Amino acid sequence: MDHAYSFLMFCFAFALLLYGLVLYLTKDIGLVPKSGSAKVKDKKTYASKLGKITAISALAPLTSGLIAWNGRYFYALFMLIAGFAVCIYEGVKTIQKEEKETH
Repeated sequence: MDHAYSFLMFCFAFALLLYGLVLYLTKDIGLVPKSGSAKVKDKKTYASKLGKITAISALAPLTSGLIAWNGRYFYALFMLIAGFAVCIYEGVKTIQKEEKETH
């Protein structure tokens, strides 16, 4: 039970990585929840970029789990929050760049 947080973070990171890779490889916009509200012209490129962002965001819980494995839970929680914040910021920049290129 000492490593429950780490185990959960590893499982979450694996799930995010798997979803991101499937989305990137298939480029299926149907796998994206509420994909009808996305206002992009090239939906395959959008799905591919979103898959990359999702796969990269798996690094946040993976790193948090590795830090928590050593018993440093405060740093693990900080890494989780900071990692997701950076991933969201980079994801928004990537999607906005994609929208500017298509218009």
